Amino acid sequence: MILPENVDDFKTHYRLSRNMFDCLLERVRDDLIKDFHGGRNPINPDKQLLVFLNYIGNQQSMRECAHIFGLSKSTVHSVVASVADAIVKLHSQVIRWPDADRQREIAREVEDSVGISGVVGFIDGTHIRLASAPGGEQDYYNRKSFPSIQLQAVVDNNMTITNAYCGWPGCTHDARVLRNSELFSKAENGTLFLQDHFLLADNAYPLRNWLISPFKNYGNLSPQQKRFNKKVSSARQTVERSFSHLKGRFRRLKEVTFHNPTQITKLVISACVLHNLCVIHRDDLDEYMDEGNDDDPGNDEAYEHGHHGILRRTRLLQLV
Repeated sequence: MILPENVDDFKTHYRLSRNMFDCLLERVRDDLIKDFHGGRNPINPDKQLLVFLNYIGNQQSMRECAHIFGLSKSTVHSVVASVADAIVKLHSQVIRWPDADRQREIAREVEDSVGISGVVGFIDGTHIRLASAPGGEQDYYNRKSFPSIQLQAVVDNNMTITNAYCGWPGCTHDARVLRNSELFSKAENGTLFLQDHFLLADNAYPLRNWLISPFKNYGNLSPQQKRFNKKVSSARQTVERSFSHLKGRFRRLKEVTFHNPTQITKLVISACVLHNLCVIHRDDLDEYMDEGNDDDPGNDEAYEHGHHGILRRTRLLQLV
């Protein structure tokens, strides 16, 4: 496989810098060195990773990808699944919940930026569009009437994903996805957050002691409540920009052509791992921002707010 000599050409085809490619290859090479064959010829780790990046970074068909690399369509499918598995193994190293020192650091930086104290991250959900609903199941069709799978993510103020949870069908409300996540269980048990630290969310999420959303606007908000909502909205742009980068750089997430839910989920999580590596290595994030948005605003409240969450938001309101 002859790589483009021009750095810009490499980034056009593979959506990563050449340095990022080399760093990633070093981390997954051992998992890709195996008796993997395309026809009679073994496929080396370099080519496997290039196939994967070409597929996840673009919206061409698997058949077109196969033609580019001189492989069969079935081999490309196997390579993409295999490399996704290898990248997902990096999940615990690359997508990590902030420790106490990092939570304090995030909180200081967010407070300096928007004037809300105690914020250690921002949570939201996004729809990953699917070419077809797995098994023809209607549950995958969201309120915008296209099949999708849900990705829930928490990001810090630097756009680093600190928690990612994927797999629920598109019809599922954001609050239900949250309630069924490990994040929710640990947060409710008090094992994730420093005292008086929390996440910011939108109106799709219930108020909890560790989760704060803005006031619903029925036309009767006070000036103070409007100021608070504006600050929350300003701070939450970080998670929106993170999804913009994720889908803008790894354009396959605009429409995934896999049919197996497990493989779809692994592909999405592998993209989240790659997103974080790009953030860590400062690999031209702004160049890949995508302004398109398939997401459902989801502003209806599916669950009652928690008493302690209401009290926390009331205290925060008095400080703005």
